[in-house]
Amino acid sequence: MKKIKILLSEPSIPESRTIQLTKKVLKNNFPNEGNFTKLFEKKISKLLKVKYVVSATSGTVSIFLALKALGIKKGDEVIVPNITFPATANAVVLSGAKPVLVDINKDDLLINEKSLIKKINRRTKAIIPVHISGRGSNIKKILKIAKLKKIFVVEDAAEAFMSKVNKKYLGTFGDLGCFSFAPNKIITTGQGGVVVTNNKSIYKNLSKLKDQGRVGPTTGGEDIYNSVGYNFKFTNLQAVLGLAQLETINKRISILKSHYAFYKKNLAQTRNFKLFEFTKGELPLWTDVYSTKRNKLFEYLKKQRILGRYFWFPLNTCKPYKKSFSGLKNSKMLTKKLMWLPSSLKLNKKDLSRICFYINKYNLNKNG
Repeated sequence: MKKIKILLSEPSIPESRTIQLTKKVLKNNFPNEGNFTKLFEKKISKLLKVKYVVSATSGTVSIFLALKALGIKKGDEVIVPNITFPATANAVVLSGAKPVLVDINKDDLLINEKSLIKKINRRTKAIIPVHISGRGSNIKKILKIAKLKKIFVVEDAAEAFMSKVNKKYLGTFGDLGCFSFAPNKIITTGQGGVVVTNNKSIYKNLSKLKDQGRVGPTTGGEDIYNSVGYNFKFTNLQAVLGLAQLETINKRISILKSHYAFYKKNLAQTRNFKLFEFTKGELPLWTDVYSTKRNKLFEYLKKQRILGRYFWFPLNTCKPYKKSFSGLKNSKMLTKKLMWLPSSLKLNKKDLSRICFYINKYNLNKNG
């Protein structure tokens, strides 16, 4: 009998509720951005305990809008961790600024503060800490450095929706926070994202930038445009997809936490194979691991129809951002040793037991 394929991540969409809400949008004959979008933003504002939420077409666009709302422009530099999804650096380039790469910590994959301080100069205007897999335990240290150097903090919280540090939600510490609702996140709107802030002036800038530079709601005619803007509106159809999933957000949080707890309890860790830890309050969107035999482990699991995912290549090895590993020793050491284990909301204990069995079997046979 062929084994059932276990996937890295799958959307968990409540079909009947989503259809119910979608019918309301269609009945109103207003599929574009409207009341359901505003309701979605309001729900997120309440959940994250943040004053202002602006929806956008993707997490990448959310970072771009955040940088533009702060006045980031050509000639400016924005600090980005060397291990992150390329979207983080791409958004910086889109804003006209230059991404400057800094090293990460080998134990939690977050920005390394010593590397960060070395890269700050008079052209540095912002830092983008990336909360990989839902981690952000050093965010207060980053904020302290930023305050001392008088530079902005834009949190890339694409993987950290509903994750907390010291009882406060990641994405709400800095000047702005950016989230993604791509299909592999805790909730999905197909594509889409939001920018959050507690600063009213920044909020007004964001609102104009995402809607062609328009001041206030459209009348379809003689509207006021006092700045350049873009079309990054979020549709009612996307909003109802997200609204249906937000109704079960606490259950989703519980599932992801239980996945990580199961892995931590049942996987044998050695010096050659280990799980990355999460601090209290942090939400493990995905369980990530370090393995000195990562590629072989990945292929072994694949033969068992268990699909994990390799981490991204460090940015400094990618053609657009090519540079040496000078000052990036932790990034170099971790290259081709990081992967995500299946972390789907649809995993059950039988799936998790199967995953742990084969990982332990491989590691035992290969001496960890």
